[in-house]
Amino acid sequence: MESENVMLKRLLMLLLILVLSTTTFLATIAQSQEQYYYIQTSSPQYSIVPGSEFVEPLNTSQPLYIAVLLNFTSLPSLQLYLNETYLQASHFHKWLTPSQFREYYYPSKSYVNSLISYLKSYNLEFLGNYGLILVFNGTVGSVENAFHTYINVYYYPFKNLYWFGLLGIKDIGPFYYYSNNVTPSLPYNVGKYVLGVVGIDSLDPKVVNVIKQAWHLDMVKAQSGLVSKAIISPITIGKYFNFTMAYEHGYNGNGSNIAIEGVPESFINVSDIYLFWQLYGIPRTGHLNVIYFGNVTTGGQSGENELDAEWSGAFAPAANVTIAFSNGYVGGPQLVGNLLNYYYEYYYMVNYINPNVISISVTVPESFLAAYYPAMLYMIHNIMMQAAAQGISVLAASGDWGFESDHPPPNFHIGTYNTIWYPESDPYVTSVGGVFLNASPNGSIVEISGWDYSTGGNSVVYPAQSYEITSLIPFTPTVVRTYPDIAFVSAGGYNIPEFGFGLPLVFNGQLFVWYGTSGAAPMTAAMVSLAGTRLGALNFALYHISYQGIIESPLGNFVGKVAWIPITSGNNPFPAHYGWNYVTGPGTYDAYAMVYDLLLYSGLI
Repeated sequence: MESENVMLKRLLMLLLILVLSTTTFLATIAQSQEQYYYIQTSSPQYSIVPGSEFVEPLNTSQPLYIAVLLNFTSLPSLQLYLNETYLQASHFHKWLTPSQFREYYYPSKSYVNSLISYLKSYNLEFLGNYGLILVFNGTVGSVENAFHTYINVYYYPFKNLYWFGLLGIKDIGPFYYYSNNVTPSLPYNVGKYVLGVVGIDSLDPKVVNVIKQAWHLDMVKAQSGLVSKAIISPITIGKYFNFTMAYEHGYNGNGSNIAIEGVPESFINVSDIYLFWQLYGIPRTGHLNVIYFGNVTTGGQSGENELDAEWSGAFAPAANVTIAFSNGYVGGPQLVGNLLNYYYEYYYMVNYINPNVISISVTVPESFLAAYYPAMLYMIHNIMMQAAAQGISVLAASGDWGFESDHPPPNFHIGTYNTIWYPESDPYVTSVGGVFLNASPNGSIVEISGWDYSTGGNSVVYPAQSYEITSLIPFTPTVVRTYPDIAFVSAGGYNIPEFGFGLPLVFNGQLFVWYGTSGAAPMTAAMVSLAGTRLGALNFALYHISYQGIIESPLGNFVGKVAWIPITSGNNPFPAHYGWNYVTGPGTYDAYAMVYDLLLYSGLI
């Protein structure tokens, strides 16, 4: 009996030792984990393309450029501030200045310096700080050691690329690429404000260039059947949609600045823009400014941005227009294509231009970013939050490719499917869809309908927003964030199909014709700028202005003017109809009435 008790005691002692050892071991692991910050956004849904085959480790001596992307310091606090600013009467539209925003939400210089010092200790050469982007150069081995990861070469053996279980890009493979197979991490004290790392894989730009323009110059050389026999001028459009009445009431854009996001690595011919305004007798009093960062202009002359400047300036004659190009500025070499330069334009705009309105016509597939580059998506999202905090209205062209890009026009191949576009889908961005103008032989407007290639769809990133859930617009979806949020002129003409050309553009000293929501965005940005003040993220107001002119604002309920024009015809192929639809969102607008209602919603009249 005694021996059994001894054996039992020994067994209990062994179990106790085992438990204590295991507990100590787990505690050691926990302490180790607490010391490291895992950079989750650099390990997206598909850090390695599904179906890829491992080939070999990437040569550790190979040079590698990387960019470390910095986050804001307190996103919960920022979100609370935005909720108060847009939803509570006591804090309604209390905008921050750029310097205030940086003071409250940007990482400190001491933190940034400590992060730089840490990475330099791993033999990574610091190349520059580009506003929340830190660029470094080093070997693969140095990057692996600094971020506790491994980078391998993979082979993708298939023709098509998929994301979220759907066809994304056709006929792109097979191809080789390199990527990390372990989530990067850093010590917590230097990694806590790191949003992500880019450059540790080569899926982009070696595989796909994700930045898309909503309009391409070569489309004007389409078959003659696509070209209108009548041109619809900005003067005609201005009269039809009541811009002229806005001017008569003193709303001409005086005191506003419209910033246009430039196509990275491009340039414009300023004389084209002035010639357009002269051709149509636009009484411009606002200034035109063009800002370049760097000197890489391999993308050539940007018809897109000349279009945006010409038409925004035409509808807001007293507003200043500023175009910003980031041409090879961020770190020199391409990292994730020219997405870093694309981002830097937004960063510069909100921090140093601080305009009333931003117009965007160059865009990125939302679901592609969500699957492969979420760090870049959330970098841009942060800037959109900053814009909202500063009272900047951001408008973006919804796209010219039908419902979720699956239905491109017969003469245009986008090459990217099963997606809507970003930053159009961002909760703080107003996505501008398209309407078609049916013209008479002399160029006057006969009727309007939804444009058949106006892109609309559902976000795979953002849930339904508060303004959608409480919308006064009938049939507004409330499951996920959807767009468009408003619509304006994107195509038109006499005796042409709805994807045809009938709107003028001066490019390289010559008159061309165009179509696309890339024109609707700057025209609508011009409408917003007519108010001459900051209105902030517009969706909070737009979805609370009813078709009857009833306005529900945090400041109270008001009776305004009837600003919305519901669109009940057109398909993308989903049909436009009364209420919210995937072609035009809530619809198009009477410019004077919409400016009036937006000011009334904001408590400014």
